[in-house]
Amino acid sequence: MKSTIAGQKTWYNFLLLFLLYMNLVLSFGLVYCALEWLGLGFILDHYASAAHQNQWYDRITRSFYFSAITLLSVGYGDLSPFGLARGVAMIEAMVGYVLPAALVIRYVIPPIAPPKRFRLPSHRKPEK
Repeated sequence: MKSTIAGQKTWYNFLLLFLLYMNLVLSFGLVYCALEWLGLGFILDHYASAAHQNQWYDRITRSFYFSAITLLSVGYGDLSPFGLARGVAMIEAMVGYVLPAALVIRYVIPPIAPPKRFRLPSHRKPEK
């Protein structure tokens, strides 16, 4: 019974971790889309034609793809951010570097017990 509960907790933590990463990828992807639509920054695909890059669905998929490879620290080098997208990419990369360490500290390293307080024994005089 104990292993079943531990297995369920492991799957639950894995699901939460997956949802956290997907939420971050989608959130940053939407930020990149908004920056491109507002004309404040864009992501350039070095291997696609200019006509292909101007298609609306390519802008969306390129933003989410760039978000995923930036957050997961893959960085293939096929895309480059420009304008304010560079600053957003730096923030996303920092989150991508710090998040695994925070998760290891939270779920892998056992918590440290607080130190026990030392009490001196009371030296009362014995009652007569």
